[in-house]
Amino acid sequence: MPRSIFALFKSKKTDDGKAGALFDAALKQSLLPAFYADYGVPDTLDGRFDNLSLHLFLIMNPLTATKDGQALSQDIFDIAFRYMEKDLREAGIGDMGVPKHMKRMMKGFNGRVHAYKAALEGSDWDEALRHNLYGTVADIDAAALRGMVAYIKRNVKSLQAQDLMEGRARFAPPKGK
Repeated sequence: MPRSIFALFKSKKTDDGKAGALFDAALKQSLLPAFYADYGVPDTLDGRFDNLSLHLFLIMNPLTATKDGQALSQDIFDIAFRYMEKDLREAGIGDMGVPKHMKRMMKGFNGRVHAYKAALEGSDWDEALRHNLYGTVADIDAAALRGMVAYIKRNVKSLQAQDLMEGRARFAPPKGK
């Protein structure tokens, strides 16, 4: 499975064990056309980063319940940002610009994680998605937003019931709005 969200998703051979397999699962799921066609996620670099961040959160969040899970979650984060850094370099961002871009991306990811965690704890999923997944969309389709919230809730439940420590994640499929 390709691991690049910037370099036109070209394949990269690596062996990152369980964390790599979970990263691949999140990336593969985040690239499904339904998110961009049915759920209105912008099919841009920012939109793909935002969608990947959401899917990484869905996998990483249940892992934080245990010490071993926290370590695996950190490994997933490290893999994700290692590949993003490599992709920035392949896209022509020079050595002086990469740290600035990486800092902005990590800060953005961290903000999304906090917003999604608050939504899980009873805050408003609609609001969390409006500011994070759909942050660049001027007019968000209400049906698409409802569909995305339903998709997230299905996957929160499904992924919490899985043994992610085995290095496998099975996402529920997206459904049309």
